[in-house]
Amino acid sequence: MTDFWLLSVLLLIMGVLAVIWPLWKHRRHQAVDRAALNVALYQERMAELDAQVAAGDLTTQERDDTLEEASRLLLEDTARADGDERPGRRGGPWMLIISAGLLPLIVVGLYFAWGNPAGLSLYRDMQTSPQPANLEAMIDRMQRITEVQPENGEAWYMLGRAYLSAQQPDLAVNAFGQSLERLGERPEVLAQLAQARFFAAGNQLDSPAVAALNKALELEPREPTALGLLGIAAFESGDYPAAIDYWQRLLAGMPPGGEGAQAIQGGIDRARERIAAAGGEQPAQEEQNLSEVISLRLELSEEVAAQVDPDAVIFVFARDPAGPPMPLVARRFSVAELPVDVLLSAADAMLPDVELSEGQVLQLTARLSPTGDAMQGSHQGQVDEVRVGDPQAVLLVIDQVIDKPTASVR
Repeated sequence: MTDFWLLSVLLLIMGVLAVIWPLWKHRRHQAVDRAALNVALYQERMAELDAQVAAGDLTTQERDDTLEEASRLLLEDTARADGDERPGRRGGPWMLIISAGLLPLIVVGLYFAWGNPAGLSLYRDMQTSPQPANLEAMIDRMQRITEVQPENGEAWYMLGRAYLSAQQPDLAVNAFGQSLERLGERPEVLAQLAQARFFAAGNQLDSPAVAALNKALELEPREPTALGLLGIAAFESGDYPAAIDYWQRLLAGMPPGGEGAQAIQGGIDRARERIAAAGGEQPAQEEQNLSEVISLRLELSEEVAAQVDPDAVIFVFARDPAGPPMPLVARRFSVAELPVDVLLSAADAMLPDVELSEGQVLQLTARLSPTGDAMQGSHQGQVDEVRVGDPQAVLLVIDQVIDKPTASVR
């Protein structure tokens, strides 16, 4: 901000000088020109009288009398000129000088009234430190973004996530509500809003939270937060078969062997133990068919992560390199979720009746979109040959700049 204000002060000084300098030069030249003219006329008169004396037309006494009269007239003219200048200096020039003095105050006032100093300060901070150093810095930055851009739904969403991480669920409820108003009914926003209400109510799901979770699953049947919360609610209410159903669906979209998958499996096992203790019938065990999924780890390169917009989203999709450009399966993530382990399966299909088969070769792409539009990306990562069912997870890194806006999803 220092350079901005220095340049502003410099421009104001130039503006003041532009008003005062011509006035000062005019008055100075006017006074100098009048005095010089009077002296020149007096000298010319003296030369003329001397010539007349030399020619015998005037006597010396007559010349002296005439010069004395000319001197008197010169003094009177000079006095009149000074008298004419004084009223001018008391009137017009002072008005211009006062206007020049008020100019900086008016300009600064208009800037603070119509300008955006907070936005400029935020822009400078983001240029200096693209990534916040800690959670408190993240919250501060998201708060400033929402103040500067109150209609930015993605910023409100990121602020809500930060509040949840800081264990401030009440503030997160408001932030996710603001995001929902601006982005519409998006499954991840609905699920996060319900999770914030869950924590704010002392780990209890109220009716609005349940409605939000059901709507999220209606829009995205594999939404993980919604499946996890509904499973918890079902378990706490004693509906263990429903809890197992939700958690099995959640487990199907998680990489096997991870800490998250182990925790969910532990919940399923406890639910089955409760059913067995009550003498109830066990739900069927759903096994994940790993031969029909693509296992990958999604990351951002350090260069892209340093300049990525926190509002950006990421689309991951797989297509048949020998087929049409339309993706077969696709998932959507936020930048805050990366790095993340992902399983793509037929449940993520773009069209009905799409199936993945073991050994099928697909092209895998991840596209970073600052606007949330899959067809308008700024960076991407791509792996040309991925085999369905390969037990080795594929590393997909977003590290390539997209030179031109893409016209279609590829």
